[in-house]
Amino acid sequence: MIKNLTTTIFLLIMGVGSVSAQISMKKEQGGFWITDGGKNVAFYQKEPMGFNFGENRNNFLHPVMLPDGTSITENAPDDHPHHRGIFWAWHQILINNQPVGDGWEMKDFLVAVKSVEFKRLMSGDGELQTTAFWSSPLYKGGEEAYLKEITTYTFHKQKNNYRIIHFTIRLISQVDDLKLGGSDDDKGYGGFSARIKLPEDVHFKSDAGPITPQNNAVRAGDYIEIIGSMARNGNGQGGVIIYADPKNPMNMQSWILREQKSMQNAVFPGKNPFQLEKDLPLELNYTLVLFTGNIKERTVLKEIQLDDSALTKE
Repeated sequence: MIKNLTTTIFLLIMGVGSVSAQISMKKEQGGFWITDGGKNVAFYQKEPMGFNFGENRNNFLHPVMLPDGTSITENAPDDHPHHRGIFWAWHQILINNQPVGDGWEMKDFLVAVKSVEFKRLMSGDGELQTTAFWSSPLYKGGEEAYLKEITTYTFHKQKNNYRIIHFTIRLISQVDDLKLGGSDDDKGYGGFSARIKLPEDVHFKSDAGPITPQNNAVRAGDYIEIIGSMARNGNGQGGVIIYADPKNPMNMQSWILREQKSMQNAVFPGKNPFQLEKDLPLELNYTLVLFTGNIKERTVLKEIQLDDSALTKE
């Protein structure tokens, strides 16, 4: 285990208003619920969960809810027990070109969440920031971390029939010559992923129109919309938009998509590993839109892009 690592939790409330108009956080066993007007939005799994195939299963969102309260994520499904809600992970983690673990399958891969901070913004939206350290028994016996992760989740209040969650993931190498890569095959999957409950009538589209999933990655623009009978516990239409910021490094608009029993992945960097510079953050930005019924994609995407511009200026 990493030496001298303590966990700190901060709660900073900014602005005033009724609970019904605010994003809040509440502690529960294993992590924290983010709520909107008292309704559950998403659960951040801080503490490791005890599964036979991996003791260090944490640092992800599950369950994640549609605005009507339907949970749409899965954790540890039978077909891919390493999948976990909304997560980001890579098969290839290399130091000096030597493997030190597999974050996708959680082999020789440990995450220690050091701090969790929540603040309520003047708008009533909420911001959760987590700081975690990655280590491995294959690197200095697990005594020192090789990567520091600072992730900021911005939870926006529900608007009409949709809700937006923005992710800024900063990966800071603590060592020289650290590389992250996707699966070492033609698929090259790795990075920001969503394990979503997929109904039989699921279909995919992007700005280019309908998308047909393939075995390997497809080029499909900056976003993917996943639609089907997801709302009202499978009895109503709903869906998810996953938006990959075009300013992300090596943005190839590549997606691994699956119609059943798997995750949806915004591919980064692909099969060939990406080298991180020591102490220089690699920043990746993604956004989820969770909706019921129908949605006007262009209106919501314009809102996302304006929000991204504001974050960049900060």
